[in-house]
Formats: sequence, structure tokens, C-alpha cells
Amino acid sequence: MGFLKNLYFSFPIQLLVMHIKKHQTLLAVWIFLFLGATGQFGQLYGLRYLFWDPEYMGSVNWLGFAIVGAAFGGFIMTWNITTYILESSHFQFLASFERPFAIYCLNNSILPLSFVLTYLYFAVDFQNESDKLLVKDILLLIGGFLAGLLLIIFTSAIYFQTTNKNIFNLFNLRIKELKKIRRRVTLREDNRWDDVRSRDEEFRVDFYLTMSLGLRHIRSVKHYDEKMLRDVFRQNHMNAFIIEAITILVVFGLGFLIDYEFFRIPAVASGVLFLAILISLVGVIDFWFKSWKSLAFVMGIFVLNLIVLKFEIVTYSNKAYGLNYNTEPAEYSYASLDALASPENVYNDRKNTLEILINWKAKTGLAKPKMVLLNFSGGGLGAATFAVSMMQHLDSALAGKLMLNTAMMTGASGGMIGATYWRELYLRQLNGQITSMYDTKYVNNVSKDLLNITMATLVSNDIVYPLQTFKIAGQTYRKDRGYAFEKQLNENTDGAFSKPISAYRADEKSALIPIMIYSPTIINDHRRLYISAQPVSYLSRPTGKDYRPRLTDVDGVDFQRMFGSQGADSLLVSSAVRMNATYPYILPYVTLPTKPIIKVMDAGLRDNFGLSVSAKFAYAFKEWINANTSGVVFVQIRQYKREREIEGYERETFITSLLSPISNIYSNLTAVQDYEQTYLLNAVSEALGGNIELVTLEYNPQKKEEEASLSFHLTDKEKYDIIYTKYDPKIKEGINRLQELLK
Repeated sequence: MGFLKNLYFSFPIQLLVMHIKKHQTLLAVWIFLFLGATGQFGQLYGLRYLFWDPEYMGSVNWLGFAIVGAAFGGFIMTWNITTYILESSHFQFLASFERPFAIYCLNNSILPLSFVLTYLYFAVDFQNESDKLLVKDILLLIGGFLAGLLLIIFTSAIYFQTTNKNIFNLFNLRIKELKKIRRRVTLREDNRWDDVRSRDEEFRVDFYLTMSLGLRHIRSVKHYDEKMLRDVFRQNHMNAFIIEAITILVVFGLGFLIDYEFFRIPAVASGVLFLAILISLVGVIDFWFKSWKSLAFVMGIFVLNLIVLKFEIVTYSNKAYGLNYNTEPAEYSYASLDALASPENVYNDRKNTLEILINWKAKTGLAKPKMVLLNFSGGGLGAATFAVSMMQHLDSALAGKLMLNTAMMTGASGGMIGATYWRELYLRQLNGQITSMYDTKYVNNVSKDLLNITMATLVSNDIVYPLQTFKIAGQTYRKDRGYAFEKQLNENTDGAFSKPISAYRADEKSALIPIMIYSPTIINDHRRLYISAQPVSYLSRPTGKDYRPRLTDVDGVDFQRMFGSQGADSLLVSSAVRMNATYPYILPYVTLPTKPIIKVMDAGLRDNFGLSVSAKFAYAFKEWINANTSGVVFVQIRQYKREREIEGYERETFITSLLSPISNIYSNLTAVQDYEQTYLLNAVSEALGGNIELVTLEYNPQKKEEEASLSFHLTDKEKYDIIYTKYDPKIKEGINRLQELLK
């Protein structure tokens, strides 16, 4: 019992108890890190792989691990600095040590050390099981992590060793002089607590851990003047504030170097640095406002909100690159939407597309060809990789007939990143710019990381205000994570997304390539925004023979007609793709030049598979299709299974019962879309006399628990798993079916 009592009243344990009692907000950050590093949180979004398999400059290497280690080192030192500033004065015996901050950090190392050991265990296990690396390779990666971690810790230690002062060197006291002013204190076992208790009498400390890792009794500091003790901590706190300020400046400084690949640190390192800044801010609020900290935080948010609303500072709006925001904004109202989808506009746009369909039919060389409409699902970088891999496999297996028979391509999010890249490769091959669009390097290109630069820019730029700007076609925009995302996407794909959308108009018009339609969601009213090189107002609302305005609400907006005066033709393809794949928080909402202002986000909010857009397209041209084709084949390339396991609720906990109403709505969103699209396809089938087919090609992971994550970062194992799907028996059945249909 004596040992356990001494252990409990040791400085490391009492610091842990103090954190649990007083700093739950800071502990929540540690809990988040533990959950992420052990793979218990964010599995769907691949958070664990960011910890275990950090990519840097295109590969997983020791330098990337070193950067992650350095980020964790910075976080640990920020944690120590913040809690030292808040609580060190409550443990006045620290002021008498030769290195007070070093002693504090050592005794405050239970959480950091536990986390580092936990992280290393899971990282080594993943590298060993997933990547099949040699032991020496794994040791090199872990050595890099430890080198980065220790570099930051030792650098910080040297700084505090040379700048922090204790009671002796701060007041130039000598031991002999100290003895003259010291009153004798006898430390007996029964009164030790009375002599060495902390100032607020909350936490009893009998022993502390020395720099030689031994336990030693705490000595009383009652013989020191209390003002002298306060001055020691004040001097130490000032040095701590300086190092925190330098850390924050370094992080923000990275934002000015984001154009250089060397400074695009691993995404998890950016996230950890963000958490370090967060606990610094929490510490500052706690230090200055103490028991009023909660009220101060709420009032601060309220005041900041008023400042933003009144002076339009601090926040900014991301823009679609290529559009003109300096001219008169487009009107966004019921009247203008009705005018955009007027019978005259619809007639002219239908006539334009009919000319394309006539050219498409002539290109096939058949009297009544099958019309293929390609649909790509969302799903992050995994969906993009699956789209390119499957298109290579499909078109090759069909001897080029797939793209020859395809009239239109559409879809959501990551799938449309892959679809856009594939169409550009197809055009480049037709123009003799590349040798073979079936080269495996193109799958590798589209699967390259997009998250590092996005997260780095979010933390170093967007969290405050992006100061840097760039110009396109005479228009000035800010360098934020939207810019960073598009820049990285073009770098990965040899500039495949760098054209304006109008660059494809002539090739679409001649049916050299299929029409491409993006459909991001307008978050103001959940209408679709149809972005294409061609005007497509006929998709905005039903336009049959029984057209009656009151029964046909406008549920979509034609981009070309809405923003003709704002430079619609100059919109970059990369921005169109980004708007179509704007996942909340990861990418910024795009603000468009309208009055009132509208913003757009991911197309998957309305249709994560593209089928509803394809069905509308087929229905709009049903008469022509019936007269000139042998039917329509909807080819669906999707990241998610159509038939999923039905989950039960036999053992629902109290927490899950609270969360399930919200989580079920979100998790079943794609299933609801499938149900609705079934009815839509049935209506199209009736309009086309039953001459439609649906061929679904799904990504099927080899192991359910290792399914590719919904993220803009993929591990090598995830990439291999996605590519390997093309050998799935169901994929082979789909190809055989397409071969029969396209004979």
C-alpha cells in the first residue's frame, strides 16, 4: 500500500489527475489522436492511413515519417508549454529546480509517451502486414519518425535551457547566501503534505521524477519569498509564449511556400499542427480569463461574427477560376430561372444537341446504333482511380466500341475526376499526342495524392485568411485550398484539367468526343447547376408536349446561359470538376457571381451516380432516340455496391439510439437515390418502348474491412485493390453483356 500511495502522490500521476479534472478540452484532443492512430475513428475517410502510411513527395518514405514525427514533437511541446503556463505556478517547488521546465515535461510525459508507443505499434503493424516491407525498411521509417520527434523536442529543450531561469540564476543567489535567509524546515512523514502542498491545495505531490529517471522527495519552498517564485514562473511563461508564437508563424509561413512541392507536408502532419495551434489558443483563453473562459469564448465568437458581417473582413469567398466577378452579377430569382429555361431557349439548346447526336450517329457508321450514356459515382480518389482503370479495361475489351458509342458522360465527385481525365486522354490519343490511353501510368497519375497540399493550405492559409493571389485571364483570385487542389490535380495529370470548358465545344459538336455534363448542387435551394461546354437548358425542367409552367418547376440551372456575361466559357475544367466534388470542409464551397450570392457543393448531394441526369437526357431526346437508335445503354461505374447488407438493431446502445436517426439518414442517402432512380429509369424505359439496358460495374473490395476509403489519399494497398476489381467475375459478366449489346 505504501508503494501505491507514493506512486499516486508522485508528480507524474498528479499531473495526469490535474489534466483530467481541469483540462477536459485539451484531453479531448489527445483522445482524438489516440482514436485516429489506432484506427477507431474516421475509418470511412481513411484517417488511420494518414497516420500509418504518410505520403510525401509522391511516396511513403523516411523523410515523410520524419516530418510527421516533427509535427508530433511540436504538438507535444505545445501541450507541455500550454499546461506549464496554466499550472506551473500551482507547483511552486519547480522554481527551485535547475531546469524547471525540463522537469515538468519529463513528469508530464505519461500521455505523450503512451501515444508515441501506441502510434509506433500500429504503424509498424500496418507497414509489416500491408506493404510487406523488409525489416530494415520499416526500421528506417520508424527511425525517421523518432528522428523528427526528438529533433523538435531537443531543440526546444536547448532553447528553454538557455533562456529559462530558476530562482538562483534569476536573482543571482548563491547557495551560501540562500542558507542565511532560509528558515529551517523539518520534513517529517506526517507533515510533508503541509509543507510542500501546491498553492491551491488541490494536488498533493510527495515525489518527482528526476532527469536521471529516479524518484526523489519534493523539498519545501516555504523559505523562498513568494514574489521571487512568481517572477521565476513569469519569466518562464514569457519564453513559452515566444516559442508558441514562433511555431504559429512558421506554420502560417508554410502557406507562402505551397507552390513548392518540398513544403507540401503529409496531411496528418498538417492536421497535428492545426491541433497544436488549437490547444495554444485554448491555453491563452484559459490563462487570461480563467473561470470566465467559457463566457469569453462565446463572446469572442459573437464579436467575431459581428465584425465579419459589418466589415466583411476575416472571411473570404472561394471562386470558380475563369469567371469574372468584377462585372454585373447574374440575377438569381424565380423570374430569371424561368427565363433561362424558356421554351425558346430549350428549343435552341435541343436543336444544338440534336446536331451533335446526328454527328454521333454518323460517326458510328450504323443505321441504328446503341447509344451509351456513361455514369460515374462519387467516392473520392478511389472513385477516380476506379473510373480510369475500368474505362481502360472496358474500352480495350470492347476494341474501342465503348467510346465510339458513348454520346454523353456525367456523374459525381471523384468519379467525374476520373471520367474527365479519361476523356482528355481519349482526345489526346485521337490527336496523336499520346501513344496509348491504356498505359497503366495514367491510372497511377489519377491515383496520386491530392490531400497533402489541400490540408497544408487549409492549416497554413485558410484557417485565417489567404493573402497570396494569382491571375487567370485577367481575373485575380486568392490562393486557398481550392487553388491548391486544382494545382496538384493538374501536376498529377500533366495539365489534363487546365483547359477552359469551351476548349471542348468544337470536339463535342463534331461528336469527336462525348458531351460531358457536371451537376454540382446549389446549396441555397438544392437545385442542380448543369455545367457543360454546350447549353443544356432542356435539363432544367420537364419539356414534353404537355408542358405547363405551373406544373414544371425549374430544378436546375444551365451554367452557360446563367453566366454568359460573366465569362462562362472561360471557366477552367479543374474548377468545374472541383465544384462537382466539393466535399464539406475538405474543399471550400464555391461562390458564384450572382445576386443574391449562391454557393455550390458536391453533386452527390442530389445524385451520387449520375443516373438521374442521364435519364433526363434520354427522356429529352426520346423521339430522336426511338427513330435513330436501337436503344440506350446506361453504363454505371460506381464505387458503392447497389445491394448492401441489411443491418439490424438487436443490440443498440443508448448512445447509438441517440445518434442513429441522424446517422441513418446520412448512411442511407445513396440507397434512397438508387430507389428514386429506379422509378426514373422505368419512366424512361416506357418512353423508349423498353429499349434500355442498365449495366452496373461495381468496385468490389477483396476484404470488406479493407475497402478503399472515401478520401483524396490512397495507400498502395488500396490502389491495388481498386485496380484488381477489374478481374471480378461480376465485372466480366458486365463486359460480356456490353459486348452483346454493342455488336
